[in-house]
Amino acid sequence: MVNRVTGAITGMRLSDYGCMLRAYSRDVVNEINACEENATFIPALAQSFSRRPTEVEVAHAERAAGRSKYSLYRLLRLNFDLMTGFSVVPLQIFTLFGFVVAAGGVGFGIFLGIRRLIVGAEVEGVFTLFAILFTVVGVLLAGLGIVGEYIGRIYHEVRRRPRFSVRREYGAPSA
Repeated sequence: MVNRVTGAITGMRLSDYGCMLRAYSRDVVNEINACEENATFIPALAQSFSRRPTEVEVAHAERAAGRSKYSLYRLLRLNFDLMTGFSVVPLQIFTLFGFVVAAGGVGFGIFLGIRRLIVGAEVEGVFTLFAILFTVVGVLLAGLGIVGEYIGRIYHEVRRRPRFSVRREYGAPSA
């Protein structure tokens, strides 16, 4: 399950994210070293800098002794770091959820208004308060998601990760 979540967050297509046996080209290592981040998931960062990532499967033997140091908490923390370090999709989902709740509240309010005209007043104001509550909560969630999106963009800018790598220049005069 952790491998699937990691793949969805980072866009990496590997079969084993926990294997630390890795090989990177010098260009990728230089790009990773140029990043001044404290905590990052090296495989995902390397994938973002590599042109053609490839996986070579390795035959793993069962653990001879001891237990894994990765508890459920550490795995969840790793995925949370991945989510916040490589993607703003959770913020976008939060914003979308807020818009859906707000639209549902407005739709519910319209439904209640039409129903009141057709059927008449039933319970005085209770459902109207629900419609107002859904609308306000939805707008607040959407607003919080939009602010989070701005903060996520600022975070991406502050990390100073390169957006692309120039490997070679063609036709440029030599310096």
